[in-house]
Amino acid sequence: MDKIFAKLRNLDAYPKINEDFYSRTLSGGIITIVSSVIMFILFVSELRLYLHAVTETKLVFDITFPALSCSILSLDAMDISGEEHLDIKHDIVKKRIDAHGNVIEARQDGIGAPK
Repeated sequence: MDKIFAKLRNLDAYPKINEDFYSRTLSGGIITIVSSVIMFILFVSELRLYLHAVTETKLVFDITFPALSCSILSLDAMDISGEEHLDIKHDIVKKRIDAHGNVIEARQDGIGAPK
């Protein structure tokens, strides 16, 4: 057991003064081991999160234009990289409403929509 403590004393990686003026201690070796293990765990966990990032692309709008016909409306979007998507036609649901905001008719527009 004394050999292990001697090895831990020699493992002190954070001496702050000249080697002639300090002595390696057991507590310094333990702090070195514990901090090294914590740094390794943090590094591995951050690397795992970086390599296995989950991206979700979903955009939801709920916009009401009571005085416009559904056939006039279209959707244009620009993503963060500057790429433009003009006249998007998939997964769009248009709802026709009356003057009080009540739904009269709902239909899916664009790709995959029933004709």
